[in-house]
Amino acid sequence: MNLELILVDDDKVVLVVLEKMIHKVNAAINLTFFSSGKETLAHLNSISGQVNSRFLMIDINLKDMSCWDILNELEARNDKCSKVILMTSSVSTSNTEIAKKYASVIGFFEKPILFENIHQIFELIKKE
Repeated sequence: MNLELILVDDDKVVLVVLEKMIHKVNAAINLTFFSSGKETLAHLNSISGQVNSRFLMIDINLKDMSCWDILNELEARNDKCSKVILMTSSVSTSNTEIAKKYASVIGFFEKPILFENIHQIFELIKKE
């Protein structure tokens, strides 16, 4: 499976841990990291039209914007290529309800992300 997975979290420790876990499950996957929503959107804008599908794992609460801001921007751009997996340490049940309103969201996971979750994420990606 040759694909790009973009990890977005403002906690750099989480990014390092996720990288190690993901590569342990799938060493061949191409990972890209961002610690802000604005950097993520700029990257997506720069690669627009270059790939047919890409996957993003986004923390719900970033310092510069929320995942909802990113999802709204993807919808405004009519981005059909990006599939999103949300992750959060929040215990609010309203987040899962809001996530269901976005067609691009294919998964929702609570932190900490476990190896079992990484396997579930790859199953979601395979279905796409």
